[in-house]
Amino acid sequence: MYLGNKKEENLRGDKLRELILWVYLHNKYEKDRIRMSFLKEKVGYQGPGGLYSAINSSGYFDRKNDEITLTEKGVDYLNRKILPPYKVFSPIGDFLIILGLVFLLQWYSWTYLSSPLVTPWYSAIICVATGIVVRVFFMRVGYWIMKHSRKNA
Repeated sequence: MYLGNKKEENLRGDKLRELILWVYLHNKYEKDRIRMSFLKEKVGYQGPGGLYSAINSSGYFDRKNDEITLTEKGVDYLNRKILPPYKVFSPIGDFLIILGLVFLLQWYSWTYLSSPLVTPWYSAIICVATGIVVRVFFMRVGYWIMKHSRKNA
C-alpha cells in the first residue's frame, strides 16, 4: 500500500508476527505478566539473544520492567496486517444471532399466533448461542487452545 511519500514497511519473519500476536493476546486475556520463557517456547526463538533483540530493537514493543506491551507502531501493524482474518468472525456471529432471533420470532408466531412454522425453537436457540460464542469468545478460545498446545511452531 502506498501512502503519500511513505512506503509501507514490510515486516520480515513469521516469528516477529507471531510474537506481536502473542503479546497482544496475552495482554488482552491474561492478568499476569508475560514471561520470556513462555514467549521463547511458543514463538520458537532458539538463542537467548533472538527474543530480546526482537523485543528491544524492532520498535513494535515497549518493555518496562517485566511488562511487555505493543507500541503504537505495533498496534497499527497488528490492526492492519494480523487481525483482519480474525475479524471476519464478528459479522458471522452477528448474522447467526440475527438469524436465531428471526427463528425465535417464527416459533413465537406459530405457537401463539397460529401462523405457519418455518423453524423449531431449539434451532433458534442453537443459532443464537453459536453466534454469541463466535462473536464474543472466538479469540479467547483460540488463544486458550494455542496456549495449551504442546508446541505452536
